[in-house]
Amino acid sequence: MDLATLRRRLMAAGYSPAAEAAPYGSADRMAIAQALKDGPDWRLDDSDVEAAAHRLGVAAAKILTVWDVEATAKPFVDGLPTILFEPHRFSKATGHQYDASHPTLSSRAWNRALYPASQAGRWSQLLDAVGLDVDAGFASASYGGFQILGENYAVCGAPSPWAFAWRQAQTEADQLEAFVLFVESNGLKPALQRGDWAAFARGYNGTAYRENKYDQRLAAAFAKRSAGA
Repeated sequence: MDLATLRRRLMAAGYSPAAEAAPYGSADRMAIAQALKDGPDWRLDDSDVEAAAHRLGVAAAKILTVWDVEATAKPFVDGLPTILFEPHRFSKATGHQYDASHPTLSSRAWNRALYPASQAGRWSQLLDAVGLDVDAGFASASYGGFQILGENYAVCGAPSPWAFAWRQAQTEADQLEAFVLFVESNGLKPALQRGDWAAFARGYNGTAYRENKYDQRLAAAFAKRSAGA
């Protein structure tokens, strides 16, 4: 999707981005943020989680374990989905063309220093990146309570990275549906069913999962959930 298409879609939905020929700027940023903030944002209830657990053939505690570890179970902050923009993914998605000109947005190597602590800072990164490349920008952030990267939009049932971001901005139930689709599409059901947190972590968090002890954090969170804490 190019910027002109995104602007047309925002206008059709009642928002006011910049004019078609105008440079990307504050009007576009405000329109995108408002479109993603205006979702109903209702919370999950037990029936949502139980239905997802039945579909995956696992205890509800296993789904909630991932929810606890990812984004500390805060799916929305100030009306927007919790995100983490990944400069190294944006660099790869854009063929490294912005590494020199936009080093805070695009980095060939993973760099912890490029991750703002606040959600406001992370959203600023994402909106800056969208101004350079709409699809790569939305694809290079992870969203919501399950922190699924936008580049997985297709396996999560969305037609584009923007559509995935918009769905993640609607409700916690939409975020849960994306998680279920991601687990099913990537063959992670057996690992989740077995409680093989290392195998699940490898598929869900990437091959570097050991560096951040992702499997250990999942195991600890599941033990806490199982104990009813």
